[in-house]
Amino acid sequence: MLNIRIPKERDKKKISSLLREENIKIGDLDDDKLNKSMVVCDGDEIIGYGSYFEISDKTAFIDALIIKREYRRQYMGDGLIKALLNLADKRKIKRVYIIDGNNNSLFYKKVGLAKRKLDVSEDILKCIGNELKKDETVEVFEAILPDFFNKACKSHC
Repeated sequence: MLNIRIPKERDKKKISSLLREENIKIGDLDDDKLNKSMVVCDGDEIIGYGSYFEISDKTAFIDALIIKREYRRQYMGDGLIKALLNLADKRKIKRVYIIDGNNNSLFYKKVGLAKRKLDVSEDILKCIGNELKKDETVEVFEAILPDFFNKACKSHC
């Protein structure tokens, strides 16, 4: 049975294994990180993981969003990103961004995220890496919460 939930301490090894398989680095899976994460489970197996980090009281970036290859194109990613946005909304986050580093533009659009350019500030640079230069713009996908949930579903519901 499929389930999307906040991960528990006992899930750390499985999450780390999934991230290694997909060559994704997010740092330590401490309690704070787990509380800003969601996992997709098929029985006892973790088949998906998503997490965000806050750059201010009201703004966050999604730093990981992964579904195991054999489960892709089955709307698991759709459920995972919406669960992650719901978690952020419950915690009073108003804007959530994700950088399209893996050519997932079509997926993000189908889910209902809006593409926009974001001015790079020092705060954002600290959070998303130093490959960008201050005063540049970066293309991101944005969800404005809770308005995101008031729009009609764009993917296959």
